[in-house]
Amino acid sequence: MGGDQESYVFIRDPEYAWIPAIKTGNDDKKAFVKVPKYRDEQSILCDGGSGAKEWEEDSVPLKDYNKGVLPLQNVDGAGHLKPFPDMCQLTFLHEAGILYNLKYRHGKGLPYTRTGDIIIAVNPFQWFTDIYTEKVRNRYSRILVWEYDPDAGGGDPRDDVDPHVYETSSLCYTGLAFGGKDQSILVSGESGAGKTETVKIAMNHIASCQQGPNAGSMETSPILERVVRSNPLLEAFGNAKTVRNDNSSRFGKYIQLQFDMGTKAEQEFRSRDKATCTLAGSKCEAYLLEKNRISEHGPGERTYHIFYQIIAAKDKTTYWSKLAGTTNEQFMFVGEACTTTIEGMSDADHFANTVTTLGEVGVVDDQLMTLMQAIIMVLQMGNITFEPKAGDDDKSEVSSKKEFADLCELMCIDQNILEVCFTERTMKTRNETYKVPLNPKVAREATESFAKEIYSRAFLWLVRCINDATAAELNYKSGSMKDFGIIGLLDIFGFESFVRNRFEQLCINYCNEKLQAKFTEDIFRSVQLEYEKEGIPLDEISYDDNTDVLDLIEGKTGLLAMLNEECVRPKGEDQAFVTKALAANKKSPCLFANKTNRRGFGIHHYAGKVLYDAEGFVSANQETLPADLSEAASLSSNEILAKHMTNDSCTNFDNKKAAAAEPSRGAPRRAKSNLVSPTVWAKYKGQLASLMAMLKTTNSRYIRCIKPNKPKKPVLMQHVTTIEQLRCAGVVAAVTLSRSAFPNRMDNSVVRFKFWQMWDKEKFPSKGTKDMDQPVKLQHDCQALLACALAPLAENDPKTGKPVTIFCVGKTRSYFKFGALEFLESHRSAGLDVHAIQMQRVARTFLARKKLVGSAKARKEGVFIIQRFCRCVKAKKEAKKEVEKMKIVQAKRLEKQAKEAEEKAFEQQLKAEIEDREYSAKKEYNKYDQRLDEVAGQIKEAEGRFKERKDEAVERVESAKTEAQELRDKLENEIKPAAREPAKQAAAQKTKLEESGKLIAFLQKENKKLKSANDKAKKEMKKVKETNEKLVASNESAGQSFEMLNDQSKKMSNNTSGVNKQIEKYKKDNASLREDLKKKQEFYNAEAQIRLQYQKTLAQILDVFQDNCKDADLVEDVVCVALECESEAKALLAAAEAAAPGM
Repeated sequence: MGGDQESYVFIRDPEYAWIPAIKTGNDDKKAFVKVPKYRDEQSILCDGGSGAKEWEEDSVPLKDYNKGVLPLQNVDGAGHLKPFPDMCQLTFLHEAGILYNLKYRHGKGLPYTRTGDIIIAVNPFQWFTDIYTEKVRNRYSRILVWEYDPDAGGGDPRDDVDPHVYETSSLCYTGLAFGGKDQSILVSGESGAGKTETVKIAMNHIASCQQGPNAGSMETSPILERVVRSNPLLEAFGNAKTVRNDNSSRFGKYIQLQFDMGTKAEQEFRSRDKATCTLAGSKCEAYLLEKNRISEHGPGERTYHIFYQIIAAKDKTTYWSKLAGTTNEQFMFVGEACTTTIEGMSDADHFANTVTTLGEVGVVDDQLMTLMQAIIMVLQMGNITFEPKAGDDDKSEVSSKKEFADLCELMCIDQNILEVCFTERTMKTRNETYKVPLNPKVAREATESFAKEIYSRAFLWLVRCINDATAAELNYKSGSMKDFGIIGLLDIFGFESFVRNRFEQLCINYCNEKLQAKFTEDIFRSVQLEYEKEGIPLDEISYDDNTDVLDLIEGKTGLLAMLNEECVRPKGEDQAFVTKALAANKKSPCLFANKTNRRGFGIHHYAGKVLYDAEGFVSANQETLPADLSEAASLSSNEILAKHMTNDSCTNFDNKKAAAAEPSRGAPRRAKSNLVSPTVWAKYKGQLASLMAMLKTTNSRYIRCIKPNKPKKPVLMQHVTTIEQLRCAGVVAAVTLSRSAFPNRMDNSVVRFKFWQMWDKEKFPSKGTKDMDQPVKLQHDCQALLACALAPLAENDPKTGKPVTIFCVGKTRSYFKFGALEFLESHRSAGLDVHAIQMQRVARTFLARKKLVGSAKARKEGVFIIQRFCRCVKAKKEAKKEVEKMKIVQAKRLEKQAKEAEEKAFEQQLKAEIEDREYSAKKEYNKYDQRLDEVAGQIKEAEGRFKERKDEAVERVESAKTEAQELRDKLENEIKPAAREPAKQAAAQKTKLEESGKLIAFLQKENKKLKSANDKAKKEMKKVKETNEKLVASNESAGQSFEMLNDQSKKMSNNTSGVNKQIEKYKKDNASLREDLKKKQEFYNAEAQIRLQYQKTLAQILDVFQDNCKDADLVEDVVCVALECESEAKALLAAAEAAAPGM
């Protein structure tokens, strides 16, 4: 590019993708730009830098841009964006231009933008009621359906309305009702972009269209109402919370609205005065439910909603009694929930709605119980664990006995049978059948696979129930009709690229590649129609499609074939699959190896590069239910397990057609082997082929949903995430395709207006004449003008030697190759110097004449102006002085008034404070005086009570003394007869007497303690009196003293009660001692008698022995033994006597 004129461009930025700048010049390798710096990302706009806080000069390498040209901004002369509702009208249609056009409209609350036949819906994260009213619905229906007549000519009716989902739904109904061709709407976008809500809006508007041109209030069709009401069912069983969206659809669905096309006459001569194409029913097809989410989910995410709903349900014990008291944490597949509310409703409330809606589609009573128990079985299977059997790590057995028993009870299957199915695998070849034990890890994986299969079959069973309730084949006109017109709505996951991409992402991206291929065909067809309309040769169109990626995935040596081959091979491995795939497709430009992961590989998708981790690919592709578990399921009393584990259909009324398609006779079939079974990818490819076949029979329209920011905030748009979604949605690819031949375009009238100065009419005369129509003449003028202006860019094709087409002029627009329009913009000022000189000559002449003619009058007017100015200045100075004086006087007066007011307020405040304090002191004094009187009365009462208790205590002490003296006298009288006993008995009695003396001494000590307590009480009483005197002397401490007196009075009462308790205790002890003395006396008397008798007997024995025994040594030994026995007896007696006082 040459030229020295500044131009508004976009440059790449690592943080914000694209930012606006002003190009000031360039050389061969770099462009020099001025970059405005904004406060934040949301403030970055195409505004010529008016909102920038500062500017920065920089240079950018041209090699980073397409053909070394910086993309230009779609702005006016001041650098402000010129937004368009249809981005095909953008002069410079490129990635950056799309981004800033969408950002402007998003900020203005306009969520929909058109790009040809594509509607781009940016999620506003708020509800705009004004664009979804009945009036707006009827307006789109009226303009695009009932008043639109393509045979009458005229322009595009979409020019009269803003882009909207209603536009797409209206054109679909028009195409079906008046064009007679089935229609489809393909809605795509990432999680949280608003796909499901967009489908709802489109369905509601289609129902509005089919009511006719005179539709009144929006009375929803009962059929559509049933379809819309069934959507929460699919959300409950097929949606989950992800990090991107709280209610993310984890499956794809294709809803076919079925229409009664009317009679043949009505179809051939369709009237626009009334609706003869009416809604009859609907069918739903479900695709690729994310099974892995059943058994595991990431942090901050949840598994499918229905699990949480059942656990939170108030009536969950209705479906299984053992759910009572259960929580999310008790089920391993569920775990701790990161939230218990979805879209403002609790899980329990959602479950109530789910049950209600199930009833509306006929799932009640036994069917409802069947469905819910199948879901509960999946929950319970997550709690089944295994351990090595008898220490053998290659075998396994169930370790969670209780959970397993509960599961068997729920499934109505014998425990032994089910355990064998979980822990062993039956292998069947052509000639033999044998069993192979499973280790604990494989057994657990088999259990999880069984749970996933049950859930996916329950989901399909639910889809079939919904179709039974909504399908026109069963419900419209008693099922008498079979052929219907179709408007299909495809709500499917968009292109995905995460940090770690697994088998599911490859399947999803494969689906998007197939859809992108159809999208490319449809866009090419629209471009072809546009070029034909403008009269531009079609040989100028060239574009790249994605057939190379599809060949890589589904070709004979593609990834699908390699993976299926590895699944068939015994002990197939993920790494072997990657190695074979890379070797077989090493010439493919779309496949590359992951140098950091041996089990990884990458694919160049249409939306960009994606790295896949092949770990688990083989097992994920082999997720077919083993024969053992299939047989176990057939034994269950649950209908879903027993009858529907092999039913892959989404309807119950296509079985006859499928049976008719099968041949009745054929060659004998080979014996089946369970070593080879259909893979997940093969099944999915078949589903996808069926979907694409249906879509190819329809006229497709596209809605691309965009999630503008991750925090889900209104107005905000993040550049990088939006650009990535535009690429993944194929919008950038569509733009590239539509502008592949001529990226830029401009109306002929604008070309003539903007670049007329670059036209040398003598060298490049126009072929247009005055007799021609204005559009035709304008076309010839633009042809000559552009041939002149773009002559420096003319070159020949090195291959053919023919001139390269730089531009083409159509009937209404001019089309430019890449770089041509940028060249024109940068050289616009090159031919303006001659015209500028002419304009300056005329202007200077006019000014000079005006100056000469009016010089005298001008001098006079000048004098008046100077006088007025001087007077004005003088008056202003005097006025300023007066104002300053008045300000000083006013300030002094205000200061004096403020001071007086302050003093007055201070005096009033002081007076009020004195009065308040006097009143408070008087009130306090009266309170204390009254309190003193109360305390004095209480003290007198306390003194009286203390005196009475003291006298009572003294009496009790004297009584205790008297009783002690009586006891001592009695003991002495009882001891006297004992004195007549032998000396030892007398000694024992003496010991008893000493003990009694000790008891008496003990009682005396206790008496002294009582006296001491009495003295202490007197002292405390004295302290009470002193406290009373202090209380009277100082009324300020009256309250505290009163509390102290109360405490002391309580203490005295406690002491007195303690003394009474001690006296009672001593009385009881005295009585007990008397009883003990009697018993001990009797015991010692008996002991003494026995001892005397023993000594006499022993002496007699010794005498007899000595007299009769002649062995002197034996006699001596016996005497020694006798003496030892006597000494031991004495020792025992002494010990007993020593222990007696303590007994």
